[in-house]
Formats: sequence, structure tokens, C-alpha cells
Amino acid sequence: MFYKSDSHRELSVFKEITEIYILVPALLGLKGNLEMTLASRLSTQANIGNMDKKAELRSMIFGNIVLTQLQAIIVGFLAAIVSLAMGWVPQGHFNIRHALVLCSSSVSTASIASLALGGIMIIVIVSSHKCKINPDNIATPIAASLGDLTTLAVLAGIGGFLFKIIDNYTWLPIMITLIFLILTPIWIVISYRNEYVKDVLIHGWSPVVAAMFISSVGGIILDFAVQTLRGVAVFQPVMN
Repeated sequence: MFYKSDSHRELSVFKEITEIYILVPALLGLKGNLEMTLASRLSTQANIGNMDKKAELRSMIFGNIVLTQLQAIIVGFLAAIVSLAMGWVPQGHFNIRHALVLCSSSVSTASIASLALGGIMIIVIVSSHKCKINPDNIATPIAASLGDLTTLAVLAGIGGFLFKIIDNYTWLPIMITLIFLILTPIWIVISYRNEYVKDVLIHGWSPVVAAMFISSVGGIILDFAVQTLRGVAVFQPVMN
């Protein structure tokens, strides 16, 4: 995992779009926060017996998947905007193509990682409940440690691909970002109508957004360190 993080430094997108280093801690933190809160919600529902009925279980799983997608898209987009702003202020110039790549990569990575890791968490919690094992004893540690490598790999893959084709296919990152943003009102309506996640939809934003801003400040430090200290990126997953 450490080698993977440092090898990303050699990719063109990481060399040219230095704001991506500001984005990395925010995305990794977002992934962890979403999986931890998802594990907590589902474990609570399992412990109070709401997973015993199939209809309730399906509604619960679907609602939580939609909610985590909504949170991932919105906070991922905000993280990209914050990263661009924090990178633009000291540099004094704004590159629209870099901004398009960063925004589309951030939203795509957040959504894909959230869907994949959330699916794993759901399988673990439901399986634990069926085996009469307390999901809290399994899901929380897994959620805390799972997915840094996955998130970094997805970000590097999507970002690298979009960076290579941005000159000839400028419309693609725009389209990707717009598709995700258009989906957000749909996810909001579905989440609002789901009794298991409605309260989180209304009251659960401030901790996730605040954590994103704090992680972005750490990203500024990482961005500076990567430019001045060769090899420091290898320690990023440990610091995160």
C-alpha cells in the first residue's frame, strides 16, 4: 500500500495537478467516515432486531446505499472545490482543464469507492447478524481499516485517464460531473422517503463536511511536503 501511494507521485496527473495532493486526505477521510457511519447505523439496526424481516432489510440496505452515494457525491464535489481554491490562492492562476479533471475524478472516486466498500460492509454486517455475531465487533474495525488502497487506486486510474484525454475530449469530465450532480436530487428524494435514513439526511451533514475541511488542511501540508521532500508520499496512508 505504501509503495502504491508513492508510485502515484510519478503519474502525470499527480505531477501536473498538484491540487490532487490536497484532495487525497479529504477523499480518504470521507471514505472512512462514510463507512464508519454506515457500519454504525446498520449494526444498531441489527442489534435492535430490525434486520429480521426481509422487507425491512431490503429497505434499510437500499436507503443506506442511496444515502452514502448522496454524501459521497456532494462532499466529494465540495472537496474538489476546496482543493482548487486552496491551490489557486498561493499559485495565483486557475487552470480550467485541471479543475475539470479534479472535480470529475473526485466525484467519481468518492462514488465508486463508497459503493464498493459500502457493499462489502453491508455483506459483513448482514452475515454477522445471521451468524449470531455482534456486528459491532467486526464491522467497525473493518470500516476503520478498509479501502485506502482502493480509493487511491481508483483516484489515480480515473484521474490519469481523464488527464490524458482532456485535450481531445474536454466534454467527458464535464459530462461525468453533471451526471453525478443530476443524480443528487433523485438520491435526496429517495433518502427522504426512507424511514431508516431520513434523520441522517437532515441532520448528518455537519460532521462529514467539517471533517472534509479539516482533512483538506492536512492536504495542503501534504502538497507542500511532496514538493519539497522526495518520498514523503509513502507515509501518507499511515498519517491518514
